Amino acid sequence: MALALVACNAAGADPAPPGALPGSPASWKALPAIASAVSQAAAADGVTVDATDAWGDPALGCFAVRLALHGGAASNDALVDQVLAGLASKPGGLTFSELVKPTPTGDVLAFSFARAPYRGRVRAKLAAGKITALACFGNQRAPAGCETTCGHMLQGAP
Repeated sequence: MALALVACNAAGADPAPPGALPGSPASWKALPAIASAVSQAAAADGVTVDATDAWGDPALGCFAVRLALHGGAASNDALVDQVLAGLASKPGGLTFSELVKPTPTGDVLAFSFARAPYRGRVRAKLAAGKITALACFGNQRAPAGCETTCGHMLQGAP
């Protein structure tokens, strides 16, 4: 459940190719190596990654990852703690800020994360032991453009 950001402003962009992330620029391409790395980072004891895909523009240093996973934790709160602990404990793990956990009656998880040289944000939905997330991240190449596109994509996620 980790990463994604965005490159240039998606406004006025051509429609995204089939399978692309909603709101991503049409110039973005699928990045299976990033999807695989995120899938490995998100896997933890008791957490199973169901699907991952990544899109982005490597030249601009902007990326987005869509991730679905599930776990056997007794509650959504316990599942969130389990996933975040797993992501933080990996070599070169993520650090988190601005963490907003779901309320007992809510289902949205949101947070910012960092792992040099990347910074990003995640928005996720929890339901019955499952998490569906969109993560946005970028490096120092085009931070303003990445932040704009990320904000646009995360507005409707997931």
